[in-house]
Amino acid sequence: MNGFVRFPPFSCLGPALILFLAACGPTGGGGGSVSGSGFSRKIEFAPRYNIEKAVMIVFQADDFQPLPGSGVGGRFAFLRKGDGVGQERFGEWFGPGVSLRAEVDVTEVEFGIHRVRCTLLANRGDGFVPTSQGDRRGKVLLKRVKQLTEVL
Repeated sequence: MNGFVRFPPFSCLGPALILFLAACGPTGGGGGSVSGSGFSRKIEFAPRYNIEKAVMIVFQADDFQPLPGSGVGGRFAFLRKGDGVGQERFGEWFGPGVSLRAEVDVTEVEFGIHRVRCTLLANRGDGFVPTSQGDRRGKVLLKRVKQLTEVL
């Protein structure tokens, strides 16, 4: 051997696989991500208590009513009935006769890093089903949760 290390031809697959997996992985840096009818936001270096307190404050300030048992084990459920203000915030679809349920989960993904995930479910009389129609407003709410957590 002349001081050269010989690599098999498939050795370039390792770095390519790592790049592929990194591109498909979760978003970092505290940004939000969207998957299906839910969305999430990563919150770093904040006590879980502050995050849960911020969830309650932000959703109640947006006229969501907490459902019984909300907040136990990092799981929250809120209900909001459609009205004129709701239409302004969520869109034309969210009017009288429509109820919106927000399910929020706070989970620790690493030490000091929590993921706050929210799923919106709409009810038009036939039960709650996941909806993506209010995702923009839901993302705004999670952004406010993150901002409030930083000052609590």
